[in-house]
Amino acid sequence: MTVLGLVFSSLASAQGMGLSAGASTLGFGLDLYGGISERMTGRIGFNDFTYNKSISSDNIDYAGSLKWQSLHAIADWYPWAKDFRLSGGLMYNDNKASLNAKPSASATYTVNGHPYSVANVGSLSGEMNFDHFSPYLGIGWGNPVAKDKGFGFVADIGVLYQGTPKVTLNATCSAALLSAPGGAAICTSLKSDTAVESTKLKSDLNKDQYKFYPVISLGVSYRF
Repeated sequence: MTVLGLVFSSLASAQGMGLSAGASTLGFGLDLYGGISERMTGRIGFNDFTYNKSISSDNIDYAGSLKWQSLHAIADWYPWAKDFRLSGGLMYNDNKASLNAKPSASATYTVNGHPYSVANVGSLSGEMNFDHFSPYLGIGWGNPVAKDKGFGFVADIGVLYQGTPKVTLNATCSAALLSAPGGAAICTSLKSDTAVESTKLKSDLNKDQYKFYPVISLGVSYRF
């Protein structure tokens, strides 16, 4: 919380203000900077990006959507009162990946090796998300609130700890299946097979690789 206090106090009594816009591995972003001293600044900002991609897991094809959305409060320290900086802060991390299963050419879903007609499946979808509050540490270049600055460049290299991702896969049965003779038993089987597929999907994703997320950014700044 000390970092958050530094950031917000800097913006409330800023010795110079700056704005930067750029792109990073977290998406497209905008930051507002406030100067605390010659060697310290604080900033708040956001990032946003959406990317769609098809993936496969255990013979199920999914339409995948990556939605990278985050808010951050970061303090920057310039140890030599130059452009180089050490940064630390906290992000509200709403990064997530959504999956929606696509039927095969034969209009079926194969779940845990068992075929289910499209007419019997209401939806088969999954989601992966992360810890909402994630700490960030990094280094960077550029001081948007330096007295001699107008336009300038900023860059950051760091890491975001977002924890072990939470992965879920759920199936719903269609109204037609539930109203059909024997439909309840088929629905129970579908949900049981989906639970097995969920375990396989978690294994396929190799969750440990997502705990530490690399952050690389480059942008343009302006002091006003």
